[in-house]
Amino acid sequence: TTKYPPSLIIYDLETDNLLRKYVFPEDQVKQDSGFANIAVEDTDCDKTYAYAGDLGKPAIVVYSWEKNDSWRITHHYFNPDPLACDFSVKGHNFSWTDAIFGLGLSAPNADNFSTLCFHPMASYNEFSVSTEYLRNQTVADDNFDAFKLLGSRGPNAQSSVSFVDRKTGVLFYSLVNLNAVACWRTSNNKYLMKNQGRIYMNEETMVYPTDIKVDYEDNLWILSNRLPTWMYGKLDLNEVNFRVFSAPVVHAISHTACDITPRSDILEKFVNKAKNITKDIVAKVKPNSSTTTKPITVLLTLSCLVRFLAT
Repeated sequence: TTKYPPSLIIYDLETDNLLRKYVFPEDQVKQDSGFANIAVEDTDCDKTYAYAGDLGKPAIVVYSWEKNDSWRITHHYFNPDPLACDFSVKGHNFSWTDAIFGLGLSAPNADNFSTLCFHPMASYNEFSVSTEYLRNQTVADDNFDAFKLLGSRGPNAQSSVSFVDRKTGVLFYSLVNLNAVACWRTSNNKYLMKNQGRIYMNEETMVYPTDIKVDYEDNLWILSNRLPTWMYGKLDLNEVNFRVFSAPVVHAISHTACDITPRSDILEKFVNKAKNITKDIVAKVKPNSSTTTKPITVLLTLSCLVRFLAT
């Protein structure tokens, strides 16, 4: 039963005053529509745009603050993957056909357009499109190839929510089947499994991560709520079923594939390893001589190491 139509409600957070309420037009809300996530592009206040994903009837409803108007965009990348509709969370097996769910906006480029990273929940893949095409329905319809496939998260890696930290350029996303939150650096040209890092994974505390955000103080926030247990079983009131996690972004991505800080400890580890390898080679070539190596040998080894790290 729908009591109120889907709406955007905009507040002034400094005064708590309601600035505007925008009700989605009837022709943009379908019978099976469900709006679970929204991404807001607000680097230019007057030209703020909101992107709402319709997981029930695959589409993105785009809203313009300046025009106080919205339009509906469709693309087959918004649809669920029939091979990724089987889920298993906390002992509950079920099938969901949720379409576009995760939405994450990058920092704007020189032309003030962002990249929207998105994915259906019933999918293993990540996609992207420039907001240059979303801001005009005709432009989006005429540029089908503007929507790109980034790559796959791998098997059993369906994801619900996502969020891009615009300062580090790291895309955070949930892995609902794996009770985990993962990441990918958007500056990395290849969306491959080896380039994706695990932020946190726990079969007790991170059951069904359902919301992810980064605040203005560079803190990562994650909410888990055990929704599948509530839907297909029964919540144990003696357990903690709802949790809020927080960590500084740089700490969360430390020692993962998304790490952006210089790893002096890793460099030192490789340098020591290079020295040991050099000593072993010298010992084998001149078994009766001292294992002390000539400076030129170490320099050559370290030179190769630097080139290796640079790649």
